[in-house]
Amino acid sequence: MKLFEIATNKNYEFTTNTKTHKGFQLYQIKALRDFGYVKAGQLGGWIDKSSKLDPNSNSWIDESSMVFNNSTVTNNSTVTSTSTVSNNSTVANDSTVKDGSTVSDNSTVANNSTVEHDSTVTDHSIVKDGSTVKGRSTVTDYSTVAKDSTVENGSTVNNGTTINLGKRFNR
Repeated sequence: MKLFEIATNKNYEFTTNTKTHKGFQLYQIKALRDFGYVKAGQLGGWIDKSSKLDPNSNSWIDESSMVFNNSTVTNNSTVTSTSTVSNNSTVANDSTVKDGSTVSDNSTVANNSTVEHDSTVTDHSIVKDGSTVKGRSTVTDYSTVAKDSTVENGSTVNNGTTINLGKRFNR
């Protein structure tokens, strides 16, 4: 794919910087204007298609993070601090993935939720509705964390479990 064939949008453009990660060709982005905490000219993260980052909101992927393989970051969401979103996953609606965390394998972080501090959401799992996964915790295997709930301190939620209604799950 030639760089001039990749469309730019109103918030970012692709640079000529590329790298390969897990067999995917990733392109580094650069901000075209100031928006949110991002300044024009600031280098951003790495994505494999322009559709991966919402061009119509303040969504951003920082310089140390990657989004690839049919994954999306939309509606004022961010991926920062060496975090990764991959394999058909979504970060949406004012949500954040940060601090070396991973969202992968058809998973979703949505509606003002946060995944932080080296935590993982994977295997068709969902974190939504103002919930937080932190402290090297894992949500996996079709599980859900919802309605202002927290998974913390290295805990694992798996086997289709649902944590909701403001509950704290702590090992």
